[in-house]
Amino acid sequence: MSQLNDVLLDGSIPGESLTHEFGTMPYDQLPEIEDPVEALDYHLDRMQEPKIRKAMADAIELGIPIKDLNLGMLRSAVYQSKHDMDAMFTIASVTHEALELLAEEEGIDDYLTGFEPTEEEMEKEYTVESLKARKLLQKHAKTGDLKGITEDDLQSAKPEVSGILVASMESDPMAIEEDMPEQEMTPPKGLMARGT
Repeated sequence: MSQLNDVLLDGSIPGESLTHEFGTMPYDQLPEIEDPVEALDYHLDRMQEPKIRKAMADAIELGIPIKDLNLGMLRSAVYQSKHDMDAMFTIASVTHEALELLAEEEGIDDYLTGFEPTEEEMEKEYTVESLKARKLLQKHAKTGDLKGITEDDLQSAKPEVSGILVASMESDPMAIEEDMPEQEMTPPKGLMARGT
């Protein structure tokens, strides 16, 4: 587990450069590797070392997202002056894929990449799609029924658990604002409210 701590937690603390004489810390030195390809080779070779490979596989299996593990590994190398930040950003996507491949080779199927949508993002998307569905239904329900809906409209709309039809991205999201009821603004109250 100490190898994992070395990879994840061995980074500089904000303001640490102001507490020592310049040139005495690893990140004050010139980087050992200047070429991003050589920096990538350095990381890929380290990932093949048995102790580091096992530590990374254990971290992924415990639920640490690959994105965080990757950034920790790369930032640690920058802190130790193995390579600079430019090389880090250049190789980050390749080392991320290498970590995903490592997880698959170790038989870890349910790993987190770190790019999964959050509940908040899914809720926002659902709200927008619900508003689009309402717009679609208002457009086609003016005669009291749903005459005028084509097969394409039915194909692009999908039912959700709550029974609301969710429209496809084809409807105009800007037109929704016209049908939204205006909300009444209440004046702010309290100590910080602007006086009149």
